[in-house]
Amino acid sequence: MTTMGDQEKQLQVSEIPPVTRWQDLLALAVRWKSFIVAVTAGASILAVVLSLLMPNWYRSTASILPPRDTMGGGALGGGAGNLLRTITGARLNPLLSSGGFYNYLAVLKSRSAMEEVIRKFDLFTVYDIPDTLMDRAIKELTEHIELEVETEEYLTISVYDRDRQRAADMANYLVEILNRISIQLSTQEARNNREFLTERVDAIKQSLAAKEDSLKGFQEESGTLLIFDERAQGMEAVVELYALKERKEIELAILRRTMLADNALLEQTKVELDELNKRVGTIPETGLKSLRLFREVAIQQKILEYIIPLYEQARIDEQKNVPVLLILDRAVPAERKAYPKRSLIVLSVFVASLLASLLWALSSERYRRLVTQRPEVQANLRELLRWWRRTPSGN
Repeated sequence: MTTMGDQEKQLQVSEIPPVTRWQDLLALAVRWKSFIVAVTAGASILAVVLSLLMPNWYRSTASILPPRDTMGGGALGGGAGNLLRTITGARLNPLLSSGGFYNYLAVLKSRSAMEEVIRKFDLFTVYDIPDTLMDRAIKELTEHIELEVETEEYLTISVYDRDRQRAADMANYLVEILNRISIQLSTQEARNNREFLTERVDAIKQSLAAKEDSLKGFQEESGTLLIFDERAQGMEAVVELYALKERKEIELAILRRTMLADNALLEQTKVELDELNKRVGTIPETGLKSLRLFREVAIQQKILEYIIPLYEQARIDEQKNVPVLLILDRAVPAERKAYPKRSLIVLSVFVASLLASLLWALSSERYRRLVTQRPEVQANLRELLRWWRRTPSGN
């Protein structure tokens, strides 16, 4: 049951004017100016001191482009190189064959690359980490490296360090690591092609020698010396058809080792090879053993003429050890620090401490007014505090 006294108290509380108008806030700030100034100034001075104690970090950035062409023609005038590019579907660099720059990012983020940088620049000492905690050192280094693929299709490698020269050296060393791995992978692919072509060249040479021995044996048995023109009676077209069939077989073999089973180029090459097999199957036999033997010799010679340049180009590519990355900008020591932004830190602390002190003053003023109107509130709070101190959790 609400008494008259309770109603009067409720009315008095409801008449407590809220401190919300800007005039009230201004008056409040004036009354609490000493507290607000002390808090704001103290926090700001502390922020200045702490920011000055923070070490400077410098950022150095290197920019690179992917290689446009790493398989030149060399002494062969570009012909064999063009053929190899056609066979491999223009896969000039294994790192760019499927994932674009993201394969480069994977190499740079790899554990082996990070460990190499850590040991090269003794980052255990720089980061004050025991040399037995490699994972911790890798995590620290990763936090100070930024890799970004720009919209203009180039890659930036940024490194942060307390030493501006070391930051530049680390960024350039990451480019060196990436270039070295790219060369290794390109060389490995050329080696695989060379080994495959070596087997085919040896097999063709053995086949050619056997065909020539058969032709020579037939001529010795017959006692006649036959001189043929490979262009006679459509022989040139037959030879070209067999050479083209051999080329497609080589293309298909390489594609099967480098492409997925459902690749469109692989399927197209299969269809073309099937068509060539059908055309070869329709070539009529001459009925003359000498012509058949000569045709086989001519075919093997034509195939060898085609495959030898490919083999030589693969050998050249295997021996290449030139940079494959196009460096737009090498990293240089930064002229200015990247962070900390001391002015921003001090300004942020100043604003935060000012707002916090105003909020504290506003809350204290509100509490004072409430206690003035309702003294039992303060008594209840004191009783609650004594109860909390008596509980086990308050000890």
